[in-house]
Amino acid sequence: MATTNTDNFDWNKIWIDAQWRNIDSGHGGECWHSWANKETAKEYFYHSLQSPTAKERIADICSLIQPGGRVLDIGAGPGNIAVPVAKIAGHLTAVEPAPGMAEVLQEQITLENMDNILFINKKWDDVDTEELLPPYDLTFASFSMGMIDLKTSIEKMMAVTLGTIVIFWHAGIQSWDQESMDIWPLLHNKPYYPVPESNIIFNLLYSMGIYPDVKVLRHTRKTVYDSFEKALETYAGRYDAKDPEQLRVLENYLQGKLYHVEGKRMLVSTDVSMRLSWPMCQTTISRSGL
Repeated sequence: MATTNTDNFDWNKIWIDAQWRNIDSGHGGECWHSWANKETAKEYFYHSLQSPTAKERIADICSLIQPGGRVLDIGAGPGNIAVPVAKIAGHLTAVEPAPGMAEVLQEQITLENMDNILFINKKWDDVDTEELLPPYDLTFASFSMGMIDLKTSIEKMMAVTLGTIVIFWHAGIQSWDQESMDIWPLLHNKPYYPVPESNIIFNLLYSMGIYPDVKVLRHTRKTVYDSFEKALETYAGRYDAKDPEQLRVLENYLQGKLYHVEGKRMLVSTDVSMRLSWPMCQTTISRSGL
């Protein structure tokens, strides 16, 4: 059987091209643009407090921290991981560009009366290493790898980290991407392209002389709507459905997807992700060459 030699693949270009295909095929903005609304960010935050998967991820990250250690959270969102981590760490830097997420995060910092969190309201791409106050014992990015230039983003993580780097990202087509691939062409007469996946991150790291530990994670999500009308309203906003024909398309789609549960409607989906991690002491690249 013939095999494909991937040694000469430009994995960073593959990632960049896939990111732009995703952006151009959907709403026309990077993924963090979806979290400009504070109420939407709050809903995400409260959902994460109840999610077993999110709780497991928090416990995982917290187990890596030595009391008093320095931690960098890239794409901190509303602080669902940053705040519990900061209760253990001596210092945490939280980087988050989305206005809605940033507002909720700042509220949580104030509510918890935390004085060991440095908040940077920027895209990771726009952050200078000097303002990060390195080095860090742990750097992690939890489903926040929306950067366009993957290689530059990872090199910056490595430049400020002495300890371990952990990345959580999607593996395979996710349920919401499949939905978009199904719905977007019906509503807007053009195809939708999903975000690039974990295999590209792994292959890029491998090409850089980094051999990460990989763990596959499977999780089922249950989203409950008070009524069919509420579900339709949510999907209409998500997919820019405004005219009667578009709403009819969404109604037909949701009728075949939603379960009836105690007078409410529920959507069940299963997604797969990967946890990639590596200690900086085992990389085969000279830090001075980054």
